Amino acid sequence: MKTQIKLLFTLLLFVQMGVVNGAESFEVKLDVASEINPISPYLYGRNNATSQYPDKPTTEEDWTRILESGVTFLRENFGNESSKYHYKRHLTSAPDFYNDVRVQDWDYELATIQERIPHIQAMFGMQMIGYAAKTTEWNFPYWQWYLDHNKVYLHTGQNVTGKGAQPNPEGGKYALVEGDINSYLEEWPVDSAIGLLDHWFGPDGLGFDRSKVQYWAMDNEPDIWHTTHDDVRKEPFEPEEFMQIYFKTAKLMRAKYPDLKLVGPITCNEWQWYTAPNHKGVTLDGKHYTWLEFFIKRVAEEEKATGIKLLDVFSIHFYPGEMADNDVLQTHRLFFDENYDYPKANGIKRINGVWDTTQTKEYIFKRCRDWMLKYFGEVRDLGMTEIGIESKNPNILAVWYASMMGEFIRNDVKLFTPWYWELGMWETLHLFARYNKSHYLAPISSSNDSILSAYPTISEDKDSLSVVWVNRSLTENRKVVLDVANFAIEDGDYTMMQLANLPQEETFFTHSINALKEVSVTIKSNKAEIELPPLSVSTLIIDNRIGTKLSDEDNAPAFSLYPTSTDGILNLSRLNEKMLLQIVSPEGKVLYSQKIAEECLQLNVSFLAKGYYLCAISDGVVTHTLPFLKR
Repeated sequence: MKTQIKLLFTLLLFVQMGVVNGAESFEVKLDVASEINPISPYLYGRNNATSQYPDKPTTEEDWTRILESGVTFLRENFGNESSKYHYKRHLTSAPDFYNDVRVQDWDYELATIQERIPHIQAMFGMQMIGYAAKTTEWNFPYWQWYLDHNKVYLHTGQNVTGKGAQPNPEGGKYALVEGDINSYLEEWPVDSAIGLLDHWFGPDGLGFDRSKVQYWAMDNEPDIWHTTHDDVRKEPFEPEEFMQIYFKTAKLMRAKYPDLKLVGPITCNEWQWYTAPNHKGVTLDGKHYTWLEFFIKRVAEEEKATGIKLLDVFSIHFYPGEMADNDVLQTHRLFFDENYDYPKANGIKRINGVWDTTQTKEYIFKRCRDWMLKYFGEVRDLGMTEIGIESKNPNILAVWYASMMGEFIRNDVKLFTPWYWELGMWETLHLFARYNKSHYLAPISSSNDSILSAYPTISEDKDSLSVVWVNRSLTENRKVVLDVANFAIEDGDYTMMQLANLPQEETFFTHSINALKEVSVTIKSNKAEIELPPLSVSTLIIDNRIGTKLSDEDNAPAFSLYPTSTDGILNLSRLNEKMLLQIVSPEGKVLYSQKIAEECLQLNVSFLAKGYYLCAISDGVVTHTLPFLKR
C-alpha cells in the first residue's frame, strides 16, 4: 500500500478541456519519414544549482526540483569566482565583492552531486588567470564598515581585501590604497591549476566518476579580467598573449586526460564577441578580425601545427540588459536568423573594424560556424553557458526560455545553462526535459515563425512524437493547423501539456505538482486544429503510433482539489456523502481523516509540516487520490 501511495505522487494534477475561438491560423506540416537529428541532452541545464558550502547544503526542495524537472547538465564553477579557485585550500576570491576570500568547496559539491544525482553531467572550470586565493585573514570588514558609516556599504568594487588597503570613504569603485594581492592570493600558474584533475580522477585522487565531469570551462570571461579581476590584471590582455595561455592550459589538460571536453573562449557579452578586450578587435597582417573569429583562427592554426585538438565546445555568454517584452521574445533570433535586426545591436557595428550603424544583424552562432568551416574545415559544438534576461514576468520568461531551447534544438547547439533563474523557468525546463523526445524533426512547412514556432521532437525509432508550440504574442490567441504525414495516428483526443497565465510565485515543485494543464486536442485523419492562448508554451504528445489519449473518464479522480500548493486552505469539490477523506504522507501514514457530509468542503491543513501529501477519497472499495504541497 505504501509503495502504491508513493507511486501516486507521479499523477498529473489538472485536466483542462476546451478551446479558445477566433485565433489567427498558423500551418505546420510534418513528414515523419524525413531525416531526424539527435538533440543534445545538455540543453536542459542550470548554473549554480547545488551548494559549494558544506555549512549550507543544498535543500531537499532544491534536490527534488533538480531530479523531478529532468535537469541533465549542471555548470557549477560559479562564474567569475572560479578564476581564483584554489582546489587544495577550498578557497576563492570574489571579484565583485571587495575580492573577499571565502570558502568554496568543489570537492564537497561534486561529491554531493555524484551521490544524489549520479546520472547528471557536471561542469567545472580550469583557472588560467595566474593567481588563486590563499587566506581569509585579510578580508575587508564590510559589516563593521556598514555599522560605522550610517548603514551605508562601501562600494563593492573597491579592492580593499589585502594588507595595507585603505578604503575611499567618499565612495566610488577605487580604493585610496588597494590591498597587497600577495597577502591574500598566491601565484597559481596553469601547471598548478591542472592538479585538480589528478586530485579528482588520478590513482590517488578522490575517485570521482570522470565520465560525468566531461566538460571544462577554460576559466571565465577572460576578455573582461581587467575589470572583474583588476586587482591582478590592470590592463586588458593582448589577444596573442591570451592565446598562448589558452594553448598551454589546453595542451596540459589534453595530455593528462584526452577525453575531457574543452569549452572556450567563454566571451562575456555582445560587445566582446566582436571587439576583443582592447575594444577594437584584432588587426593582423593588415586584415581586421573580430575577437571570436581571431580565436577560432588561432586555435585552428595551433591544432594544425601540433596535431592536438584544443577546443571541443565553442561557448559564449550574453547579457542584453533591459528590453521591451516584444524584444525579449525575439532574443532567440540573435543566434542563427540572418534577417533579424537586433534593436540593441552594439558590438556588431564594429565587425569590419569601423563603426558602421548599418550593421544590426547578429546571427552570431551562424557566423561562428562559418568561421569554423573556414579555419577548421569542420564545425565544432556550440554552447551558451551564461545568459541573463532582466524581465521578472514569469510568462515572458517561460516563453523566452522555451524559444531559446527550441532554437538551440533546431540548430544543434550542445550546451545551454542560463545564469539568471527566475519564475517560470523551472516550469519550462520541466516541460522540455520530461516531455520532449530524443530527436528533432524539422517541419516541412510553417508560417509566421517570429510569433509562433513549432519544435517537433521524435523518438529515434520514430514511434512517438511530441510537438512544442510557442506562442509569443502578448495578447492574441493563435490557431495551429497541424498535418502529419507517414505516421499512423488513431483518430481521437490527445493530450497537450500547456503553460499559460503563470502567477507571480513559484509553481514548479515536482513532476506531479506544477502549473502544467492538460488540454484535449482532437486528431482526425492525421490532422488537428489547435487553439493556443497568448504567451503560452504547449506540448502535444502522440505516442506509440496509436497515440496517447487523455485518461478515460472512469479512471479520472472522482473529486477536484484546489489549490495544489497552499499554506492553509484546500478546497475540495465533487465529493459524495458518506465517503472517507484522508490526508496521507508520502510514507503512507494517515495524518488526518473525516467522513464527508457534503459535496464541497474547505479543509484547513495549516497543521501539516511543509512537504508533499496525498488527499485520498475512498468509498471503501475504490480510493481516488490527488497530490498537494503544504508550503
